[in-house]
Amino acid sequence: MVSWLLIRIAALLKDILEMPLWISKSLFYLLLIGFPIYLLLTWVFEFTPTGLKRTSKVAESASIRKKTGKKLNKIIIGILALILVIDRFIITDKKRENTFATPAIAMNSKTIAVLPFEDFSEKNDNEYFADGLTEELLNLLSQIKNLKVTSRTSTFSFKDSELQIPENAEKLNVTYVLEGSVRKSGNLLRITAQLIEAKEDKHLWSETYDRNMDNIFAIQDEVSEAVVKALELNLLDSKPLPKSKKTNPEAYKLYLQAVHAYNFSSDEQKLVEAVALAKQALEMDSKYVPAWLLLSRVYETQANNGTLGFKQGYTLAKDAAKKVLEIDPENALAYAYLADYELSYDWNFTKAQQLNAIALKLDGSNPEIISLTSTLALALGKVDSAVRLQEYSASLDPLNPDSYYQLMNAYYCADQLDKAVAASKKCIELQPNRNAVHYYYARILLQQNRTEAALEAIKREEDEGWSLQIYADIYYKLGDMEKSNAYMQELIAKYTNDMAYQIAESYSFRNDTENAFKWLDKAYEVHDVGLNEVLSEPRFRNLHNDKRWQKFIDKMGFPITDNGTP
Repeated sequence: MVSWLLIRIAALLKDILEMPLWISKSLFYLLLIGFPIYLLLTWVFEFTPTGLKRTSKVAESASIRKKTGKKLNKIIIGILALILVIDRFIITDKKRENTFATPAIAMNSKTIAVLPFEDFSEKNDNEYFADGLTEELLNLLSQIKNLKVTSRTSTFSFKDSELQIPENAEKLNVTYVLEGSVRKSGNLLRITAQLIEAKEDKHLWSETYDRNMDNIFAIQDEVSEAVVKALELNLLDSKPLPKSKKTNPEAYKLYLQAVHAYNFSSDEQKLVEAVALAKQALEMDSKYVPAWLLLSRVYETQANNGTLGFKQGYTLAKDAAKKVLEIDPENALAYAYLADYELSYDWNFTKAQQLNAIALKLDGSNPEIISLTSTLALALGKVDSAVRLQEYSASLDPLNPDSYYQLMNAYYCADQLDKAVAASKKCIELQPNRNAVHYYYARILLQQNRTEAALEAIKREEDEGWSLQIYADIYYKLGDMEKSNAYMQELIAKYTNDMAYQIAESYSFRNDTENAFKWLDKAYEVHDVGLNEVLSEPRFRNLHNDKRWQKFIDKMGFPITDNGTP
């Protein structure tokens, strides 16, 4: 019991003091070796009023074993009570507190948005370069601990906007705005940047840089350093300011063009173009980390949309992320991407947790990492954590439709249906033609028993598969089994492999447990990534008491928690 208590305390201190793993391992092996030695000594020796003696030499009349035993019983009961208190109220609560904890932002942190730099080149043919400069500055500033930086997706929603700075800042919920322009002619650059205090529309700092292309990285560093100085940020941890990741200027140009192509990720040809450009950049600089990170995400997108085979795409995506860690062992995004791949492709939930924890420790303020953490929490049935994390991600990226898309799903799983409706409407407002957004909106309305509203909402969904499922569910709810069955049969005929998970959902929605489990098994067989959310999906709650449910969860390989449940 004492050994167990020491191990548990060591596990707690490991997190608090960030002790290396070898210390707790050494303690474990030391206690393991010492335990049989201790047992042997207790059989051979006995405590007496005159000290420690061999048991064989202590007369029965002189033995105080019974008296000592009573004292030991009291000590054991005391230790057990102490163990229960420490385990229940300190260690377990600490673990729960740290599991998917929302990374904190300092109360005095300053907020800034980097608006898209404008392309003032003569032929207006350097948009990719202006966008790339914006992103690089954003990435540099986001690495500063006590500066809250709005994510790219939100700031780029104001590209070509006619709104004034104070209006932009209000929508982005920031105090400061960095904006600028790029004029490029051949190898010559003119970059203008200015920092504005948004509420008063007051210019705090501005500068113009005339350089050649080879100096672009120096310019990025100069601008970020000037912003920090102008904001009078106190770098409490005394770390040096982040620096641009330098590379061959031509490789950098190709990388920016690849990023520009990837931003049109719904276009399959653009994805192919992004891969080709990123590979060309890496031929010039095989250790350029941003290009490897980009390549990893493009491959993952191609795996999910069918441009590449599922296995091939994820294998390439994992290899690219691993390459990043060979070059930069502390790259947070690479760990976050690998965690996502372990979740989606391998269903290795334990490894996904381990990798994600490393990503958060390295960079707990990156909205992309926080959003991926929320996705993992939802997969593990940690619905409240998923909601909290996605809310935090959305606060960092307030105009990103992805944030609200993930948020509406988290709210839906948490039965916060009014909030789910609000998040759905915000996502639709930001990206009205987004694939499946009207499907999710209709499903949430159906969960609220707003059947007619759901019927109107699904009419705007352009994807046939999603529409067929919800129509089947709506007409089941309306009691029109003929129409419901017709939609269900069409869904099965056309999308057996692609939507096995959704078919299982619909059968569970009908309380048809036999077909629900049949299609869950089919989803497992075809590796339907929808199964990532099987623990959190409200429609499957009516299956939880069926003995087949736990067998299926065990087959999926979900980790077991302290109370014995996934």
